[in-house]
Amino acid sequence: MIDETTTAAKPTGSEPHEWQCAIEPNCEGGANMERDEAMAQACAADGIPRLRFYSWQPWALSLGYNQDIAQINVQEVERRGYGIVRRPTGGRAVFHAEEITYSVAMVGKGEGVQGSYAAINQALLRGFQLLGAAGIEFNRSQPDFREHYASSESASCFSASALSELVWQGRKLAGSAQRRYSDVLLQHGSILLGDAHLEIIDLLNNTSNDPNRRERMRQMLRSRTATLAEVFNGATPSFTQIAQALREGFIQIFSPR
Repeated sequence: MIDETTTAAKPTGSEPHEWQCAIEPNCEGGANMERDEAMAQACAADGIPRLRFYSWQPWALSLGYNQDIAQINVQEVERRGYGIVRRPTGGRAVFHAEEITYSVAMVGKGEGVQGSYAAINQALLRGFQLLGAAGIEFNRSQPDFREHYASSESASCFSASALSELVWQGRKLAGSAQRRYSDVLLQHGSILLGDAHLEIIDLLNNTSNDPNRRERMRQMLRSRTATLAEVFNGATPSFTQIAQALREGFIQIFSPR
């Protein structure tokens, strides 16, 4: 684990605070969620924003806070040796495999959901630019999520891109979900490194017994997602290099002007 402290400002116009930043690869799923909830609780107590970058060992499938576990083939997840956890944030299922996950806890009083999403994604975008990535941009449209969630393809978080989420060549690169704890927001995000996320199709109940349907949905998901392996043409920076660049992006975006 790498623990670091940096100086930046809260996005509310108040006095600057030092950010607490942790880089923690290969953590167990339940511990990851406990750590993130503890970040939000600590931020609520002292107002200090916190940032964390991590990965999952073993790989795990997470459900959104209100998602029905009946959408998941629990037996198949366990047979493959993966974990199952429920996130404190919303959204749909994510298979945490070849990815870098971020979590941020900060005071969000006076900042709406869309505004805070945009600011956090701006920080991520700046970090990717520091790594030399080209072509990553904000998604400019918002799907009708009520209609989307009624469809059979909606169990995966990466099946649709929300407003201000990061896309590359029109395909979703980073999926995010947010929850408010009074004045504090906790935001999770999964940034795809490779194609292992496509395995989620085998872990959903509505596809598990139909190989043809699984393959159609896998191709659909592939067509809607992008990975850093593609962005960097196979020369993907290391986990630590990505985390440190994204950390710098937060410093630059949220630092005092």
